Amino acid sequence: MARRYDEPVDVQSREEVLSAFIWRDRLYAVRGVLDRWTERRSWWQDPVGAPQSGERTVWRVEASPGRCAGSGIYDIGLDTEATTPTWTLLRVQD
Repeated sequence: MARRYDEPVDVQSREEVLSAFIWRDRLYAVRGVLDRWTERRSWWQDPVGAPQSGERTVWRVEASPGRCAGSGIYDIGLDTEATTPTWTLLRVQD
């Protein structure tokens, strides 16, 4: 089952290789990148007056919040067309 969040995250990456992200004050280590794609944003859901960005790059990663914790599948989006690039946790799959 997938859950949608659309919450901001801090991502650690080097040359577009994701290594970790912080979500809800917890560090998640990326175990592997499963897929990557570009998708059109839902411009009609943006707040009125917000800068419009047309596309975002999405990474589907396997990550875990610790060595002993189980891993999950996370979709993390990067909006690069905004004034400042922003990372967003889009979906979590159980």
